[in-house]
Amino acid sequence: MYVTNIKKRFANTPSIYHTFLEILHTYQKEQRGIKEVLEQVSALFADHPDLLREFTFFLPDAVQEQAKERLSRAAAEAEAKQRAALEAVAKDQDKR
Repeated sequence: MYVTNIKKRFANTPSIYHTFLEILHTYQKEQRGIKEVLEQVSALFADHPDLLREFTFFLPDAVQEQAKERLSRAAAEAEAKQRAALEAVAKDQDKR
């Protein structure tokens, strides 16, 4: 379900979806550690806090706790960026 949501979300930018699949693939082949996976997914979905939070539950139980803190922090940063962008748009509209 999670991967399907990502595929739908990035239907217009399939490179993001394919990058995500590549990250998962290399993790599953043990060519990439969980810390690196979290960093890459956090960067890839930097503007999508909901996907960052949901990714925690997509991971194996053994790494969920470690991932939860990192992804929650990344999601909070993404939300702050979104709020700042909305506030900037609102201020711009108020000037008109």
